[in-house]
Amino acid sequence: MQSQDFHKLLEQRRTFFCYSGLLSEDVLSTFSGIVREQMSEMEDDAEITKRVFGIFVEQAQNVIRYSKDRIAEGGTGTVAISRADEGFLIEAINPMDKEHAEGLQQNLAELKAMDSKELRKAYKQRLREGPPEGSKGAGLGFIEMARKADRFEFDFVGSNELLFVFKVWIKEP
Repeated sequence: MQSQDFHKLLEQRRTFFCYSGLLSEDVLSTFSGIVREQMSEMEDDAEITKRVFGIFVEQAQNVIRYSKDRIAEGGTGTVAISRADEGFLIEAINPMDKEHAEGLQQNLAELKAMDSKELRKAYKQRLREGPPEGSKGAGLGFIEMARKADRFEFDFVGSNELLFVFKVWIKEP
């Protein structure tokens, strides 16, 4: 793909933020201000801005903590935010160990089937029980994103290298 083709692809997708490479807490901290400012300029609804920004941070933290490819204090992957037909699309892609994919797929399928009351109940239960085994955080990230999202999709793609793709849509009122 030529550079100009990549640029056109981002424009066609209405992507206003895209980063691919090493993600660490320092990198996330640097980008957070830029993303927050861009969101504030293009979205008048503070609640929408807060939801999009929160999901962006959660997506980036998942790449930092769980990407199979590790560099120093971070992981490698891609995070992007685009305008969607009715709002925003926040997506992340990162390499993943195949042995972790099945459990994550089951967990996400369960979250996807839950309504808002069930998600709230799952969130409170996770708070009481603490993080699941192997979690590098509180274990609330995917539950929190599911609660904030209007919808989400996930996939595991690739044969040589397994990539975890997670997309979240936020609709504007």
